Amino acid sequence: MIPTLDKQIDYLKNVGHLAEDDIDLAETALMLGSLDRPGVSLQKYHHHLKILKLDLDSVGHNAVTAQERAEALVEVMLENHEYKGNEKFYDDLQNVNLMSVINRRLGLPISLGILYIHAGRSKGWRIEGVNFPAHFLIRVYGENDQAILDPFHGGKILNAHDLRDLIGTISGGENKLEQWHHAPLGNRAILVRFLNNIKIRCLNVSDFDLAMNALRRTSYIDPNNIVHKFELGMLQIHTKSVEEGKQNLLDCLDYMDDNLDADDDKMRGQILNTLKEMRAYNKPNVFELIKGDIDNKGD
Repeated sequence: MIPTLDKQIDYLKNVGHLAEDDIDLAETALMLGSLDRPGVSLQKYHHHLKILKLDLDSVGHNAVTAQERAEALVEVMLENHEYKGNEKFYDDLQNVNLMSVINRRLGLPISLGILYIHAGRSKGWRIEGVNFPAHFLIRVYGENDQAILDPFHGGKILNAHDLRDLIGTISGGENKLEQWHHAPLGNRAILVRFLNNIKIRCLNVSDFDLAMNALRRTSYIDPNNIVHKFELGMLQIHTKSVEEGKQNLLDCLDYMDDNLDADDDKMRGQILNTLKEMRAYNKPNVFELIKGDIDNKGD
């Protein structure tokens, strides 16, 4: 199957209206990747996802505890299929295109994590993303226990001491483990974080077109969070797509007017100031306004 651009966009917009548990992480990540590889069939990638399921069916058929399931995942993903974290070229955008990740067996924590989650869920196991800052982790459940894994580092099982060490590495010193660090991360939030890895890396090298593409895609799959449209509008104005940017910012104001629970005084003020600056021919400092959690190696 070679999806057309219209079908790709329609698929992502449909994801935006799905219930959390109905979102297919791997399929959506493949569709996001296919937008950057037009004309390439998804058939072999769908076949590979089925192979991961079959392999885990074989290896993990007797796995009951979280550790046994984690070990089965590692055997399939690392030992059989040789998926590894790309430490040498960590910021290569191919690490966040799931098609390229499957081709090269290299990725970021979050792209590898999506494949681990796909494999585990295809076996009927409960497995989820973990809201760990700057380094995506996953949690697999056994019948009566659970374990946190690091897909980037070979599916290593992490205990509380490991998590504190990882926090210390990421924060540059403080290794206090907060409750939210190991809270579950929903499917939509995983996809938003996946796209943030593209957005921020593109902004870091001033590739504004790719950053805007990432924001458009994020707004498709997470339409009820107007932050994405706000950031897109600000970036469009910064890059002289003034009318598109202005319309997106006005849409944000309309959304906040219609949805009082979404009203954000700070965002409203930034939008009004930006529109005022536009009339004075001054561009806002967009880099102070666009944010997002991205993965790092955690070494």
